[in-house]
Amino acid sequence: MQGNGSGQSPVSADPAQQGEATNLEIVSANLRALQPVYFTAMLEEARLFEVVDRLVTMFGHRFLPLGPGRAGAMLYRHWKGHHSRFTTAQRRNVYARAFGLPGNDASVMPNREFNDLWLRFVSIVGMYAAELQSLPPGQRSVGLEEVLVSGRTLAINLSIHGHGLAWFAASDFKLEIQQAVELLSDAELQNAFGATTPWQVIRNVAAVQLGARPNVPRALPRAESGVIIIRWLANRRARLLRPRSANILKHEDICEGRTAASQNKKPTVYPTDSDLVTACEQWLGVTGTQEAELKEQAEPVPPVSSPVLQ
Repeated sequence: MQGNGSGQSPVSADPAQQGEATNLEIVSANLRALQPVYFTAMLEEARLFEVVDRLVTMFGHRFLPLGPGRAGAMLYRHWKGHHSRFTTAQRRNVYARAFGLPGNDASVMPNREFNDLWLRFVSIVGMYAAELQSLPPGQRSVGLEEVLVSGRTLAINLSIHGHGLAWFAASDFKLEIQQAVELLSDAELQNAFGATTPWQVIRNVAAVQLGARPNVPRALPRAESGVIIIRWLANRRARLLRPRSANILKHEDICEGRTAASQNKKPTVYPTDSDLVTACEQWLGVTGTQEAELKEQAEPVPPVSSPVLQ
């Protein structure tokens, strides 16, 4: 592996941090709890909950041309149960605790390390996979040691922040996402807004009712790829805690494209190393895309079939 003059890859972790990280623990259940929290945080960016709340308000004021069907019943249940759901401020405080995203409460201690650790890991995995398939070993700039150390450090960080409030909020977030997507998937509601997918409903309602243009083409892929990355870390706990990097990634999985789907499994439950690479590449690809560059792109895949919602 080539160095950068100092004998260390430019994307490798600090050796002192490596030694400290191995003394900590990775609780897989804590990482699994963060899957729906991350998914929800990304769809918050797409204004999902704002749109649903606006639909409920419109329904209450008889501004929606809906009959006594399924969509009306779901809107009524949403209106009736609003006291038991998280407020926007409460959700954002959970995101801040878990992932360091902006919150509304100055007393909340955010996970300030997450963003850098996440970006380091997904970048290293993406670079490693690209070089694995295009360069001989002597010309590669990233090795398995960087994958191991960056993955271990990120997993430890998520493990620390995946308990307490985030742990208990996870099941509620999952239910709220399921209910919101079910509502936005209703054909009668979609027809009312000239849409054929839940994401078109969000776009159309946000534009007309909120004066906003949410970046759904970025938020949805980030949500779906993020939960795969987190689950991969949770499932690889034993490998990540080993002192050496052997077998942290299976080259045959990556080079031959062995996916969970090819084995009739869910990638958000049993992600392969190939699924991890694809998720990292997808996350990086949409994260660097500006909103202005997305307006001419096609809508995301219409159905919501991510197992994190099932």
